[in-house]
Amino acid sequence: MQKSLITFALVGGLASAAQAQRAPAASSGVQTSTDPARTAAIEQKAREMRARAGSQPMVFFRGKTDAGLAILSGGNTVGDRVTMHAERGNYSLWVATVAKPSGAYLADAKLRIVNLGDKSVALERTMEGPWLMAALPAGKYEVSATFRADGASKDQTLSNRVTVAMKGQRQVVLRFDSAAKVSPDMDSPFKGNPFGVPPVKK
Repeated sequence: MQKSLITFALVGGLASAAQAQRAPAASSGVQTSTDPARTAAIEQKAREMRARAGSQPMVFFRGKTDAGLAILSGGNTVGDRVTMHAERGNYSLWVATVAKPSGAYLADAKLRIVNLGDKSVALERTMEGPWLMAALPAGKYEVSATFRADGASKDQTLSNRVTVAMKGQRQVVLRFDSAAKVSPDMDSPFKGNPFGVPPVKK
């Protein structure tokens, strides 16, 4: 619901701007543009944003768990991945869920991170996208995720044990059996590297 509101606000802002181009000035001495070409361009941009929002919704979460653990979760769009990649230095653990053998990104895996020192659950969350970053304190952890591929009759659960240091970042990639194909936006050299730099199209 929050993402829909954000998209609506952006589109609504563009639509309002288009209306402002046609509206008379509210105060004396100020004139607004009535250029039909500019108005059409703004309305076209609004239509494009609505189309993108309908076909490729941005699902992104930045916040903290109830225990105060900072996390960043998402990565369904190139824009999300560019943002997350730029902020990766703020987190000590980076988890990626991908398909085997294609390497396609997979979302909605149920992630569970257990602190092996005291057996407490540090994080339990359904991932909003294929990437999740967490600011875990130093220690030993078991990272596990459960995922059911399209058309599969049962879940798959994978796990990996990692040691998170005081400095730096550990990466964990969990590869699930899946027929998912790599998205066309996965241009080389990003293709095949679950932690690579996303391509920025000009």
